[in-house]
Amino acid sequence: MTFPANDPAKRAFTLVEILLVIALVGVMVALVAGNAGAFIEGSKQMPPGRVLKLAVVDALYLAGERKRVTFLGYLEEDAAFVVTDASGGVLSKHPIFETRKEEENEVDEDESPQVTFWAKGPLAGAGGGSSIHDDDVLVVDRVPFHFGSSAPFRVEIETEDMSDPESYEFDPFSGYHLEKLGQEE
Repeated sequence: MTFPANDPAKRAFTLVEILLVIALVGVMVALVAGNAGAFIEGSKQMPPGRVLKLAVVDALYLAGERKRVTFLGYLEEDAAFVVTDASGGVLSKHPIFETRKEEENEVDEDESPQVTFWAKGPLAGAGGGSSIHDDDVLVVDRVPFHFGSSAPFRVEIETEDMSDPESYEFDPFSGYHLEKLGQEE
């Protein structure tokens, strides 16, 4: 049995059609590859709140392991939470921005979060309400961690893309973030 020359069953793709499909696939690959770099770079940095939580647990652990006081502070020029010993020696550093080029020693001040540590004042009143101390008196540069506990404290982190600062309170014994009822992270 022979098929006629113009039979649709025998029709094949022309060279132009094949080249057009290859060109379209190439354009799509270029678009995806261009955006993939931004996704990879974005995935290399953690949110500042998560880095803070890791630093708090690390400070509590190092205080227990060394059986000496450790301190948790924030270096704005490096955008990093730092765990130090009593003499100021760095025991551990938790940078917010992991992807730093070696020639870049400092973080741009515009992108560095503003971090403020507050000691929690003793509660006053019949119901144990608020502290008698003003917030400006309770601001501290660093928080001490002793073997098995820390001073009660809270931390506020404010970045340029946030309308409200994130506020974190920590359990003095476990070092874990205390979530208030109705507050979502």
